[in-house]
Amino acid sequence: MKLSDTRINTIAHLVTVLSVLAGVGFVVWELEQNRELVRLEMFSEGTIANRQSTLSQAGENPAVVLAKACEASESLSVEDLIILDFVFNETMETINRMRLLEQGLYPANAWRGLLLESRFSFIFSMPAGRAWWQSRDTPAVIKDPVDAYLATLGPPDCAERYATMKERAVALEKGLL
Repeated sequence: MKLSDTRINTIAHLVTVLSVLAGVGFVVWELEQNRELVRLEMFSEGTIANRQSTLSQAGENPAVVLAKACEASESLSVEDLIILDFVFNETMETINRMRLLEQGLYPANAWRGLLLESRFSFIFSMPAGRAWWQSRDTPAVIKDPVDAYLATLGPPDCAERYATMKERAVALEKGLL
């Protein structure tokens, strides 16, 4: 069966139209991918800038204030409390930023395990951290899981926790672990 020129032109036009539509679809998909990458990059840079800004306001060595709050060997000054507030709020900001990313990057409630057991554990292991948390006006979606986590921790025990960390560090240094 011989195809007429009209039929060949029609098939060629149909193939061309389908190719153009496939190309447009690919370009739209690629633009969506690039938009998502740019959004995540901006989010990441914003997180880094926010953390640097917050921690820069916490002074040159916030670890000294954290140790003082943990040991409770001397009372905390107003300056110490401000430094603690900056450090603790930086952790809260991390939770808020992770909650924003739950719409695609992290699974729902990923912040609970990731932050409660790692970042918040040091805050809640000191009496000043518990007092800071209780004084906050926090939405129930965050407050309820954190309060449930606090109930599992028992009383603040940062001195014991950090003594254990120090023992492990010394053992690692000596090659015992």
